[in-house]
Amino acid sequence: MIGITGGIGAGKSVVSRLLRAKGLSVYDCDSQAKRILNESPELREAIARRFGSHCIAPDGTIATKEVAKIVFHDSVARTWLNHLVHSAVREDVARFADRHPDPVFVESAIMKTSRLYLQLDAMWVVSAPEDLRILRSCRRDGVDIEQVKARIDAQSSEYADFGDIPVAMIFNDDSHSLLTQVDSLLDPLLL
Repeated sequence: MIGITGGIGAGKSVVSRLLRAKGLSVYDCDSQAKRILNESPELREAIARRFGSHCIAPDGTIATKEVAKIVFHDSVARTWLNHLVHSAVREDVARFADRHPDPVFVESAIMKTSRLYLQLDAMWVVSAPEDLRILRSCRRDGVDIEQVKARIDAQSSEYADFGDIPVAMIFNDDSHSLLTQVDSLLDPLLL
């Protein structure tokens, strides 16, 4: 499995879309974590026991705003929730990889925090200048510069030191061809 990571606004989702357009299998951790939380009765029950039944919406899904209110102010609660979700995602990634032909790609902004990088054979880190990342994120998410800078700071330790895992850099700075870089990384994998 190959990880695709990078900070907010770097373009990891663009790289993932390119790979999907080529017919390759990409696991998006963000969307799949939400699916897992809402489909797993065990996870919903654990959240309700820990945080209260108000954290489950009337339709049975996770009331994310209620959970966010709790974990935003309580680091112990946030650590507990992250452990619960990251464990479930790691297991789901392994099942996904078993069901799909190689190469399989895993997209996540938090490979180190989630410990997903330990399941990978290689890592592609998508990089872009901070000012461009801020501009992209503000436009895409409708947030202000300070919110984006806070996320950049919070994620800064996620993209270095993956141990012995080979790392390839992809520069998404509008002066390098993203497609050319992805194709050159794919060539040896598709032989």
